[in-house]
Amino acid sequence: ENLGVDRKEAQEFYDKYFATFTGLADYINKIKVETLRKGYTETMFGRRRYFSTIKSPLPYVRAQAERMSVNAPMQGTQADLIKIAMKKIDDEIKSMSEEKDIHLVLQVHDELVYEVKDALVDKVAKEFKVIMEGVLAPSVSRGVPIVAEASAGENWGEMRKLV
Repeated sequence: ENLGVDRKEAQEFYDKYFATFTGLADYINKIKVETLRKGYTETMFGRRRYFSTIKSPLPYVRAQAERMSVNAPMQGTQADLIKIAMKKIDDEIKSMSEEKDIHLVLQVHDELVYEVKDALVDKVAKEFKVIMEGVLAPSVSRGVPIVAEASAGENWGEMRKLV
């Protein structure tokens, strides 16, 4: 209803989508079954999220836990990756003579916001991009590339893409 389609049209879209992306349907079912069996999901780095309501007798409570369990491994792995990138970038900053001119201001999901002296922006943007893209080896990511972008500006509304 919120999408402006009736239930039949929504079901047709859903069925066609999963017929096209069969691997996704298999993944979702696998995660649901594993979570029901183990009671938790894991990120690529082994961090666990527990779902105590996965065996609830209430269908809507169980369904909510299933939806969250499907998202948790991907979202959790992304959170792990950004934390690893932050640590590696922090180590890089500490090794630089210009350390006092670079400050982490904010992390928003998969974005890192730094305050950087103007003369260093291009240099550190390239270095940070390489660090972020190299957090996970291609062999571990099963060929899925990690792509980072760097932008600069006086504020978020005036950002221009650098690399």
